[in-house]
Amino acid sequence: MKDVLETIAEYRRNVKRFAAFSLLVIVMFCQITYAERQISQFGITWTFNKNYTVGQFANGDYWVLGPVTIIGIDPPSTEANGRTINGSMVNPSPKIGKIQGYDSAMYGGYGSRYDPNLNVSRPNNRDLSARNCFVLQPHSSLVTTISIPEGGHRPQLKTAAILTVLPEPAPEGSFRPPYCGNDKAIKCNKDQLDYSLLANLKPVPNAPGIMAVERYFERPWIDHIPGWMGRYHHPAENMSDYGRDIATRVGIGAIKLNLNLTKQMKEVLLIRYVQLGLDLYGIVQDGGRHNWTNNGGHAGGRKWPILFAGLVLNHPDMINIGRIDDVSYGHSHQEYVHFGEDDQTFYVGDEDIYEPPYERHVWHDGFVYYGHGKGDKKRDYLEYTQEHRAMPEWGIEHITNPNQDGLDWNASYRRAGTANAWGGFVLAVHIMGAKELWNHDVLFDYMDRYMQVEKESTGVGNWTRQWSGFIESMWDAYRADYGPVWAMYPALNITATGGSVIKSPDKTVYTLGQKVTLSAVADPGYEFAGWSGDLSGMENPVTIIMHANRMVVADFAVRNNTSTDNSK
Repeated sequence: MKDVLETIAEYRRNVKRFAAFSLLVIVMFCQITYAERQISQFGITWTFNKNYTVGQFANGDYWVLGPVTIIGIDPPSTEANGRTINGSMVNPSPKIGKIQGYDSAMYGGYGSRYDPNLNVSRPNNRDLSARNCFVLQPHSSLVTTISIPEGGHRPQLKTAAILTVLPEPAPEGSFRPPYCGNDKAIKCNKDQLDYSLLANLKPVPNAPGIMAVERYFERPWIDHIPGWMGRYHHPAENMSDYGRDIATRVGIGAIKLNLNLTKQMKEVLLIRYVQLGLDLYGIVQDGGRHNWTNNGGHAGGRKWPILFAGLVLNHPDMINIGRIDDVSYGHSHQEYVHFGEDDQTFYVGDEDIYEPPYERHVWHDGFVYYGHGKGDKKRDYLEYTQEHRAMPEWGIEHITNPNQDGLDWNASYRRAGTANAWGGFVLAVHIMGAKELWNHDVLFDYMDRYMQVEKESTGVGNWTRQWSGFIESMWDAYRADYGPVWAMYPALNITATGGSVIKSPDKTVYTLGQKVTLSAVADPGYEFAGWSGDLSGMENPVTIIMHANRMVVADFAVRNNTSTDNSK
């Protein structure tokens, strides 16, 4: 009998152990869900008509099983003195452009494009209540905002939070689907993140703290409204409103993730950064291919989070944001996705070169200008000539208005809002070996050029070189470690067998754009057979322009001395 009792006791102990183990497995592999009638995040509260199953995504944003009836939002969307504030939109789309339902004072004096039908938090254009509620179906993202009290402010929104309505619970660790578009399928999980792609570089002394950088990406970046006026709907507590600062923070986040931090220390930032990439890609997928077209300092910094997220998630479509598989891909391609940093950088080519004599222009200020520019400043007429061919260059609206391109280093926005904000993500692309996937080499050559020119003209530490001192220091510390650096003073290397080459002027390193004449001289018994390497053709002597490092081969062939006797 004693043996039987001991057997029963042991069985019960094993059952308890198994139950405890099973509970652990459930906690580890299943989403922790609970019933709630109210959810709050970032100062915004959504109230339902009853308890619903809710949970959180990897970045902390909430989801709820739908359909769900919402009877209250705090702070409420109200109308007073002709202005509606604190609006909410469902699945906002770039396809409707600047039309929005967040705030009727949006865009200041440029016209609000406010559509009350898009503001779901005021059903029937009345206050939200249990009797005047709205229902969200599955596959809905509710973007709720809090307005800045003063109308005409830029940005006009203070904060925003997203509630996603799902047809079934999201697995633990899921990334939130993009807020744009109608597809809320769960496709990505934090367990997919490949930390091995991140470097472990020693930081420079002025590196920001990890928590400060995490905060940059804590809240959703609302960025579906295209063009420069989109900065009005960038919530002040969520993100920077201006493209210069957006691009700078994108760069800081990317570099921080490549420093010598532990996996645990990188996790929060990595999750938030990847969520940004997913949201930006969602904007592109929902019709936002023209959201970030070249325009001063507004449109930079959106491409890298997409490519980065694709890399660490091994997401083929996001990895291919540069369309490296399509040799015809470029700004004239019907599916081209515009990103400011790509639109604004180019190699000077035939279509850009404009030799004198120039047309004469007289503008309102009485000055006489020459050239084909369209601006009203003399510097708009500094034309490209042959010595600038193939030079990596920048234009404020190169894709949409190339006539504004010009040589002036102080051209509007060249040194303020564009390249001085791009250094971080460009360096990150080099570090992570993604330049080929980016598929726009001139951006990287121009950044090398820009950083060298600025260092020579202003020294280190000037905001025109990089808006972030941390990024500038990291660039100077590590850029040379990753691939060839475009040369401000290009070198010319000549190879010749069977002859020699005379260079005029005879130097190893030249100034950018300098002309060099090459004369091939054959040794006895040889004859000149042409140029190869970075030069082609038979012209001899030939003049080249030093716009980059060049390796030129002079080919010589053994002279055929066999004569023909025509007397027979």
